[in-house]
Amino acid sequence: MLWVFKAQEHFIASPVPEGRMLLVSSLGGLNTGFFRALSLDPNPPERVLWVKRAPFLKLPMVCSPAVADGLIVFGDGMHQTDGAILYALKADTARPVWQLPLPGRLVHLECPPTIDKGRVYTGGGEAGVVAADIKRATLEGKELDLPAIQETIAQRWKELSARYEEEKRKDPQFAIPPSEDALPKPAPKLLWRQGEAKWHVDAPIAVAADRVLIASAYIEEDKVGKRAIICANAADGNPIWEQPLKINPWAGPTVGAGNTVLVGCSNIRYDIKLIPKAQGEVVALDLASGQIKWRRDTPGGVLAAIAVKDNLAVFTATDGRIRAWNVQDGQQKWEFLAPNPFFAGPALAGDTVYAADLKSVLYAIGLADGKVQWTLDVAADRAVQAPGMVYGSPIVYGGDLYLATCNIEATGATQPPCAVVCISDKAGTAAATPTFALDKQRRRIEIPCRIAPRKLPNLQEIYPLEVVATYPAPHGQKAHETVVTFDVKPSDVAKALEGFGLKPGSPARGDEEPPRGPEVRVALAVPGIVEGKPRLLPMERTMVDRRTGKTLPPLKWHFTGSAMRQPDPDKPLKAYGADLGGTLITLFPVTDETVLQTNLTMKDSTLLRMEVNKHVLPDEGTPVTLIIEAP
Repeated sequence: MLWVFKAQEHFIASPVPEGRMLLVSSLGGLNTGFFRALSLDPNPPERVLWVKRAPFLKLPMVCSPAVADGLIVFGDGMHQTDGAILYALKADTARPVWQLPLPGRLVHLECPPTIDKGRVYTGGGEAGVVAADIKRATLEGKELDLPAIQETIAQRWKELSARYEEEKRKDPQFAIPPSEDALPKPAPKLLWRQGEAKWHVDAPIAVAADRVLIASAYIEEDKVGKRAIICANAADGNPIWEQPLKINPWAGPTVGAGNTVLVGCSNIRYDIKLIPKAQGEVVALDLASGQIKWRRDTPGGVLAAIAVKDNLAVFTATDGRIRAWNVQDGQQKWEFLAPNPFFAGPALAGDTVYAADLKSVLYAIGLADGKVQWTLDVAADRAVQAPGMVYGSPIVYGGDLYLATCNIEATGATQPPCAVVCISDKAGTAAATPTFALDKQRRRIEIPCRIAPRKLPNLQEIYPLEVVATYPAPHGQKAHETVVTFDVKPSDVAKALEGFGLKPGSPARGDEEPPRGPEVRVALAVPGIVEGKPRLLPMERTMVDRRTGKTLPPLKWHFTGSAMRQPDPDKPLKAYGADLGGTLITLFPVTDETVLQTNLTMKDSTLLRMEVNKHVLPDEGTPVTLIIEAP
């Protein structure tokens, strides 16, 4: 595991790499949509490069984007919503370029768009299929090319920003930052539209030369759509041939060797409750005529696109199997059985097949023989430790794998976070586990840290300090209320203290019993030399009360140890709670997932509104050293 990004949203679609960023869509609470760019750097200053949300995004997002010609193109909406918008952003600035609204009942953009030769093709549920020119758009009745569109929007953004700066000078309290939703919204040039209110297209579209392959489903609940594969002319969308199907082609078409169109079918959609009833089929058709070459039933639904390499069609199914069949005749070459069903499809790279099941277990399988090379329980990995399912196929890019999890089937008031992860299967390339210095003779632990940012981009205000040391955002649950951030595992720090002969006590939370455990000393080494020695601050001096400006009196710092947690209710595995939330030291008893706690109570938190002491601490991001000593 190279890095992990966690959030309370559901990452349903596959992430998409572009340059040095990873584009990730997600479904938030109350059906809100989020679209982020994450840094691919191993240790960036901030993992999130930019984010799009309401009011710019109108609906939830469950599809992957497509990237071409300097544009990022994606859609919103899902089966529970009506109407959708196809968006385009400039890839280098993330600034909006154009939007294509698609109103209507059961209209949604659940599938990733397909871009080919300057055209974008997308299925929109009952909207059928839309083809648009990505480089030309209309604004106020005038057709513009891409440079003119971008210049118009850049000029408008400059005007909005200037107005905001003027408002700030006049009345900073009520000045409202400019919103991208206020920018002009050119509409891309619509080339053609087919199948509206006739087809129901939720699967990705394939383009082969001058032909567009469309998978249409019949929705039993709504009595809409047509169960068929349609081949259309890329120029005008007129159908060339149509082949009826027995089962809905949710996986969409893949063009394999010998102009063979492979279609994965399933009688269920993405619903884990229906998996016991799932049946599937793989159909092979001739690209030129649409005639069926062969078809084979599967004892499980095929929901994700079939991958093709070396005349092998590799696909997953809800019966927990990965199969490799000959493209030409459908004969099976090998089969791999996993303990859990698959919704996500495979990724092929080199001589390896990568696939992740519904329990977030990732498998590396030999393409030639179907034998397992390695497995990784992503949800249970110490860097993740959050249960989740995988709906979107893994992505291989630059030699690494990218995978995203969701928890849309979870119940209860407290939902575990979902994760986007970067994984390497190359021996020796994984980032080394962060370490700290241990001086057994002096009974001292020195932990590399950084001064934490007090204002996070996703928050509107600066909250008083509640903890002293935690993981950085987004992994640290208290990363917005801390003095320093660090990257070592809290459980490793606890083991080091136990190695000094200290026995952890019991942490407090809320107004329960006070914390118990042996006392330690906590200090911070900051840049500078005093009397020939590194500048050392007792931790109490690093904080001041917002109202009085006074530092804290000497405190007692207890080695409490952390409460244990069971991240996945379906697995007996228990985890050190502080490793999940990332908190090492708490100022007030706001959590029992920690290693050290002070003697302050929750009543003290109402009296003391603590802030970092900027008179003695260096700038945010400055490397410092957290020191814990066992007397």
